[in-house]
Order: sequence, then structure tokens, then C-alpha cells
Amino acid sequence: MTEAANQPSREQLRAHRQIFWDAWQKAQADLPLNALEVRIARVIAMHPEYHHFFDDMDTFLERDFQVDDGMNPYLHLSLHLAIEEQLATKHPPEAAKLMEHYMVNLKKERHETLHIILEVLAETVYQSQRTGQEPNPEAYAGQLRVLMQQ
Repeated sequence: MTEAANQPSREQLRAHRQIFWDAWQKAQADLPLNALEVRIARVIAMHPEYHHFFDDMDTFLERDFQVDDGMNPYLHLSLHLAIEEQLATKHPPEAAKLMEHYMVNLKKERHETLHIILEVLAETVYQSQRTGQEPNPEAYAGQLRVLMQQ
């Protein structure tokens, strides 16, 4: 399977981004949020460098990012959200253990630790897309275990 065949459609990207847009707009208007929207708003709040993307809905929903632009902010926020879910459910348990180890033993800040985990998850997703296969949860957990040894 090619990389292009493994990519989400424009409609899927728009729908995903719409969820982020709606959650942030509701949070900014101090409207009630459901549990997912609360998590999304918290992740966006941690990244003021991305807030300007939420100024114009059409640009927000349609903008494409190239590899040389740095990490796609939508991908970054989505990976953050995935990690928050992993930590909340302790699945994989290595994510929660690494978070605790880095924050308690190594005195790292929470956001800094999230980014360490995010790098591993991003690489796992990248490899999955590159090979056209499902992400390998065992390899991901193994990489997190390696980080706990450092």
C-alpha cells in the first residue's frame, strides 16, 4: 500500500479539524463542553503558538502543511489528545509509568514529558503510514520502556 493510499481524505481531515475548532470556540465563549471537548480545549490551551490557527475557520479547516513547515499543528494536537487518553486509561501502561518516572524521579515538567512521549508516538504513526500497516503497539510500548531506562 502506498503512503497516499494510507492518508485520510480531505473530508476526514475537515471533520477531524471541525471537532477541534468547535471545542476551542465553545471554550473561548465559556459555553458548556462535553468530556472530549474539555480535553481538546486543555490541549489547545497548552499551545498558545497554535492559537492563531483558530482565528479563521476556513483557513483552519483547509490549510495543508508540508514536511519542511515543522510538525503539523493539527497532528501535534491530535497526538497530545491521544496521549492524554493513554494516560487516563493507563493503556499502554508504559505511557503512565513513563510520565510518573519523568515527573517524579527526573523532575521534568508535565508538558515537557508529554512531548517526550509524543515524539515516540509520532514516530510510531509515521512508520505505520510509511509501511501501510497498523501502528505496532508492542514497538511503541517497547520504546517507552527504553526511555524509562534513561
